[in-house]
Amino acid sequence: MTVETIIRTISLILAPVVMIASCVQFLNGVLQRYSSISDRMRAMHLERLEILRMTADSVTGALENLGALNSLRVQEIEEQLPHLLWRHKMLHRAALFVDSAVLIFVACMFVIALAAIMNSGLVATIALLCFLLGTTALLVGVILKTVEFYQSYREVVFEVMHGLGLGKKDVTIHLE
Repeated sequence: MTVETIIRTISLILAPVVMIASCVQFLNGVLQRYSSISDRMRAMHLERLEILRMTADSVTGALENLGALNSLRVQEIEEQLPHLLWRHKMLHRAALFVDSAVLIFVACMFVIALAAIMNSGLVATIALLCFLLGTTALLVGVILKTVEFYQSYREVVFEVMHGLGLGKKDVTIHLE
């Protein structure tokens, strides 16, 4: 191999590094949201248990024996937790796809090096397909994150409008 060939090969190998850096940046944001939702679910679950424990200590533990506000809060938590769990699952899948993209891009670097060493068109084609597969995995992760982000907005609107409607009659919640 000539010096020029080696330099060109190193340049080709470094191309997936840009994609890896992008994946890591994106993954950092996904993992922060994932952690935030985990913490929120745990806090809401604990709040629900505390409300139910207060009632169980005072009477029978039945939902009807809760105060009106506590009863509404328990119902709100019970409605929100499955939605948060769904969003958590979406972020989990997004993180797995982005992690897979990183692994594929690292493998792509080795395949590019192998193609250069072997001077093989077939291996070069495999390297291109590997790169495209990594890009596809990243795209799926971005789509999952976007869907979760949209659902997050809808849930915040619901919670705020529901809270504003407490004690009022005929409050309509509009999700746009």
